[in-house]
Amino acid sequence: MIKFVILGFLMHKELTGYDIKQIMIHSTSNFMNASFGSIYPALDRLEKDGLITATKIIEKGKYKKVYAIHETGKEVFIQWLEEPMDFMKSYEDILAKIFFYGHLPKEKAIRHIEHLIEDIHKKIENLEKLETKIKDIADRFEISTLYFGIDHLKFVAGWYGRFLNDLKKI
Repeated sequence: MIKFVILGFLMHKELTGYDIKQIMIHSTSNFMNASFGSIYPALDRLEKDGLITATKIIEKGKYKKVYAIHETGKEVFIQWLEEPMDFMKSYEDILAKIFFYGHLPKEKAIRHIEHLIEDIHKKIENLEKLETKIKDIADRFEISTLYFGIDHLKFVAGWYGRFLNDLKKI
């Protein structure tokens, strides 16, 4: 996931690894944060894969690497954004995509979010059907985790629904 977050930040401008960490702290840290020990190896991989370039500069007597995204990197990033979201993946993955959806046409972003909400509602229906099958045989601890799952998915669907409504108003 860090690969795509870094590419997303580089879509805006050239950055150092330090810059990327600072931007993360101030923007994505509630759902995606990484240490320098994760950022720099990810930058090295992206460079080796030909998605970004690094330019060494000297600033205040210190060597720095400034990273820029290649056209190929932009294509890979947009392709990732355009892939449908899978609500069974971590929320970090979903929120990272939504964070960068400004790079997609609004209609595509809306369609992806609508599809995500539909998938979540299908999962809620399946869990509610499961509840009727197991409620008489499951103990209170087992059934409580099922109720948590249902309630949690209802909350998530509601949150995405509100976000979608706000997005459509813009």
